[in-house]
Formats: sequence, structure tokens, C-alpha cells
Amino acid sequence: MSVVRRAVRRTGPLNPLRAFEVAARHMSFTIAADELCVTQGAISRAVKTLEDYYGVPLFKRLGNGLELTPKSRILAHKLTDIFVQLADATDEFVGSKTSHVLTVWTYTSFMIGFLIPKLPDFQVKHPNIKVRLISATDSTDFNREQVDVRLRYGHGHWQGFDSTLLFREELRPVCSPKLLEPGATTMSFAELEKQVLLHHDGRRHDWADWLAAAGHPELVPHDNLVFDELSVANQAAISGVGIAMAQRAYFQNEIANGQLIAPFETVLKRDRGYYLTVSRERRNADHVAIFRDWLLDQLSELDHGEEAYPVLRAANG
Repeated sequence: MSVVRRAVRRTGPLNPLRAFEVAARHMSFTIAADELCVTQGAISRAVKTLEDYYGVPLFKRLGNGLELTPKSRILAHKLTDIFVQLADATDEFVGSKTSHVLTVWTYTSFMIGFLIPKLPDFQVKHPNIKVRLISATDSTDFNREQVDVRLRYGHGHWQGFDSTLLFREELRPVCSPKLLEPGATTMSFAELEKQVLLHHDGRRHDWADWLAAAGHPELVPHDNLVFDELSVANQAAISGVGIAMAQRAYFQNEIANGQLIAPFETVLKRDRGYYLTVSRERRNADHVAIFRDWLLDQLSELDHGEEAYPVLRAANG
């Protein structure tokens, strides 16, 4: 009887591979150390072992953090899938597959402003589903097979995906109460001219469109600040740096607890909105349906305001 022998293939040492996958997922040796219950030094040594094994660097060490190389990013994505599959296979082998991992891709601003504050409720109601969040932009190159749910901004049409509308875009200015007179909850347009307006670099038209909808298209503020990240602009508003143009759905808690005030009634509404999208291969997965239904329940509690507010239908969205 002949025996067919498989050629031995290089894989790399398992423990360093695991350390690298966790560090790459969090882009932090410190957080990876916490997840694996080891020291930061142990993570650093494991990554160095792997770099020596492959003969190439896996991370670019920057002054303010880490950055994956193009090749190591692909390796990290594949390792994440492998370790998830390994955990699933282990659960199935022992007959107690008790949890699912749900990977959700969305924008940082949506994640911080809306999703993360509500996730504890999901975890309490569905303890067997572990949510993994990926922050990115639509231009980011990500592994399609790695993601279960994408929360996106647009008109609702993405080839190969089913889309469920979460909410239409509704923008209004928000600011810290410290920018208003003591006890005041509103601001005049004359006072607005004395303020600093906060902008997101990718959405510089928002303030101009809102001012047009409010009937003051020629208003010139004291100053303008532009931020690369919308979430940073929003945090600057909370800190009293200036006034941000914000999605109404993002700041329910901050407005309720007095951290922020919406000093103008005009709401800028557009035909675009935020959608939950699922690839058609995954649309019937139970944990995806559970997350979708839960998120829609959360959104049903939002106050979307009165239809009497001025509406601007902008072609550039």
C-alpha cells in the first residue's frame, strides 16, 4: 500500500502568530497584552520572534503608534479568520458551541456617537453573541469575508448587499452650554457670527448647507477649525472649542445630561442616510438578524423631530 505524504508547509510559531493577530486587531501591544493576560513585553517579544522567522517587519513603529505593512495587514486579516474558525471548531468538537462572533464595520463617528453607548444593552440581551467592531471608511481595503454587518452612509444601493435604512441624515448645530449666556438654551445668528465653527474635512459643505437652510447663507463666523476625524470635531464641541454640525441621532445622551445644547431649531435633512448592509451570502445568519432587529428597536426610540423643520434636498448629499 502506497502512502501519499504531504509536503510540510511553513506556518510560523503558533503563539507568536496569536500575539501578532491580537496586536494587529487592536493596533496596540498594551491592549493585546490585556486580552491575552500577558505582559506588554511578552507581546513585543512574540512579534519580534515572528519578524525574525519571516525575515520581514510586521509593524512600522511610528512616534504615536503602530502601522501594519501592506503584506502584514493581509496576514493579520487571514489570521483573525483562522482563529475564529479554530474557536468555532473547538466549541463544536466539545459539543458546546455557545457563542458567535459578529463583526461590525462602521465609521468611527457612528461607532462612538451611536453604537458603543448602546452595546451594553445588546450584550445583556444576547450574551452568546460577541460583537467585534472595525472602524474604517468606504475607501478602506478590507476582507469582504471578514465582516458580517456594515453600517454605511449613502443612498442605500450597494451591489451585492441587502440594505436596511436606519435613519436619514439630520444635521443641526450642537455646542457646550459654556458658549451660551448663563441659563440660555438658544443662540441668535448675531451670536453665531462670534463663534468658531467646527468642520470635518470630508464634509466641508455641511455648515454652508445648514446656513442656507436657516436663511443665513452669507453668515461669516469668527473662525473655522477643520478636523480629519468627525469624532474629534464632535469631542471638540463637547469640550467647548466651538460649534459642530452633528447628526441628531448621535447626541441624545449628551443633550439629555446637559453636556451639549442644540441652540437652533433648524434641522438640515437630506435624502441620504445610514444603512445596515449585509452581503447576500450572510443575510440569513441568525446572529446577523438578531443584531439587525435589536438595532432597529434602539432606533425606534429616537426622537426625529417635527417635519415642520426646514428641509434641504442636496444633490451632493
